[in-house]
Amino acid sequence: MEYAMQILNRCGPAVRPTRRKRFVNEVSCAYCGGRGADPKYSSASGCPVCRGAGIVRVMPPVVACRQCGSSGRVGGDLICLTCKGVGMVSVPVEADTCSRCGGTGEEGVFYCNACKGQGIV
Repeated sequence: MEYAMQILNRCGPAVRPTRRKRFVNEVSCAYCGGRGADPKYSSASGCPVCRGAGIVRVMPPVVACRQCGSSGRVGGDLICLTCKGVGMVSVPVEADTCSRCGGTGEEGVFYCNACKGQGIV
């Protein structure tokens, strides 16, 4: 436990995107930043997530992806497997903010057991 606190103090708390539900049909592609070009290769290559469109159709309601911090990327330029690079994930309409952690997904140093770290139940 002490080691985990040292890591948290050294790195600081993780910046978490808001988990507010959004009722939209399309969002800007998080992986390419809405530019439509593959950020990993040349600008002539189309984005593998949005296929060059810059926007991605989603099934509402959606919330920011907790795994990648809504960036669509993990480990540098790898596409997030949770949101598939979109930066948002679909949730059930009846989903609500976790009352135990207040939607942060965190409880102490580790993730909230009630919502499994997602901030939504």
